[in-house]
Amino acid sequence: MHIVVGGCGYIGSAVAERLSADPTKDVVVVDVDRHAFDRLGTSFNGDTVVGSVTDRGVLEAAGIDHADGFVAVTRSDNTNLMAVEVASNLYGVPRTVARLFNPDNAPAYRALGVDHVSSTDLIAKLFLNELLEERLPLHVAFPEGAEGGLEVCDLEVAAGGAGHTVEELEARGRMRVTALTRDGRTLVPSGADPLLVGDVLTAALAPTAAAALADLVRRPESGRGGRT
Repeated sequence: MHIVVGGCGYIGSAVAERLSADPTKDVVVVDVDRHAFDRLGTSFNGDTVVGSVTDRGVLEAAGIDHADGFVAVTRSDNTNLMAVEVASNLYGVPRTVARLFNPDNAPAYRALGVDHVSSTDLIAKLFLNELLEERLPLHVAFPEGAEGGLEVCDLEVAAGGAGHTVEELEARGRMRVTALTRDGRTLVPSGADPLLVGDVLTAALAPTAAAALADLVRRPESGRGGRT
């Protein structure tokens, strides 16, 4: 898996270091300031490219044309948005996420279907979560304990989950469904409610539950709105 990280500030460097620790991932960090790479620790096992994350030549030098994921975490919302648009629309990068500083810019991100993160406390974990295909979109994570932690995620009912009840899904994934969104309306479901393809569930579950639910649910379709 090839990942390009645009911006080497505190968040970008932290994400890059975590990703590069996985031997299955090739990581390239891009920043206009070569001194920004000093933030990368000695454990960083990737490459760096000096230049703007909106410059196609710079992005191509970072391998954007064969990238599996792209993270835009510069200090400019406009730069992040433009970089993600270039990565998605011109190079077909399948998984992208942009950092959002100003909440007033959220409508523009949503209108373009750009996944974005604005939480300061959970931002690094959210970026990593977005880039791991086997993980579900994350709202919040609680500290790990004896059970391995707990996450609140969104998941969309796939064809395999249609007809199952909320109670059956909860038993299958060892989870608790707290909300169901259908046709633009959100409600608290009962255990006996049958599920339809396209229903979006907000649920609390262990990180390992995703594997047990793989044939029943999927990541919500792009463009449903960013996490804030």
